[in-house]
Amino acid sequence: MTPFPSQYSKRGRRSSMSSMYAPAPMQLDGYRHAGGVPIKFRIKNSSRSGVSVHEIMSNMRLSGSHDYTFRDMKVDHRGRLMLKIRWNGYRSLMYEIPVSGHDGGYVNIQSFSRRVARAVVHFLAANAIQIPWDRVLIHRLEETAFGTWQPVLSTI
Repeated sequence: MTPFPSQYSKRGRRSSMSSMYAPAPMQLDGYRHAGGVPIKFRIKNSSRSGVSVHEIMSNMRLSGSHDYTFRDMKVDHRGRLMLKIRWNGYRSLMYEIPVSGHDGGYVNIQSFSRRVARAVVHFLAANAIQIPWDRVLIHRLEETAFGTWQPVLSTI
């Protein structure tokens, strides 16, 4: 690797004056990340946070059908995103989820949530986790890396 001349100069190289006033990078700990907007799952006209896998699979109407765009979810050029499912004590699995949408670039949250729920069901079966679908709640998806999302799951 050949070094750039600016590495040896006494003063750092600036491409413009705006770089002088750029905010400092965010300090992250193990719980926070520089991800995008979390994708929340909620039943329409309900105050409860999170939706059970059983409710999603039985086509329960979700709120926020026009809240998320393909750009918000950082969908790749093939219309897919990566979903990494983790459960404490079990090996994690990665799934490639296709994302479909409406006119105007909005994601169809009903079909997307169903695909996420199917991935969760497969994960539970693949790891032999014996828990009924109606006891597993999907609260939201959080971005762990660019285009890679992780569901926040809990049991009731």
